[in-house]
Amino acid sequence: MSNETKTNRTLTGDEIESVAADFENRDFTPNELTKIKRTRRRSPRIGEARAEVYTFRAPPSYKSRIKQRAASDDKT
Repeated sequence: MSNETKTNRTLTGDEIESVAADFENRDFTPNELTKIKRTRRRSPRIGEARAEVYTFRAPPSYKSRIKQRAASDDKT
């Protein structure tokens, strides 16, 4: 992840922490929340390539195995 802004200015660690703290403590309006949620719908990446996301149904018994695998891969 890059620490550069759209204007190519590099943010310091303190600036990033300040922005994160402001974001966590701010009360957003419903319109702002809708906009934030819309901007988070980018395609996930695996390395340099775009990841494909698949939705499928699995038996409940798979849940613990999936969670164990995710934990071993440091994924959610």
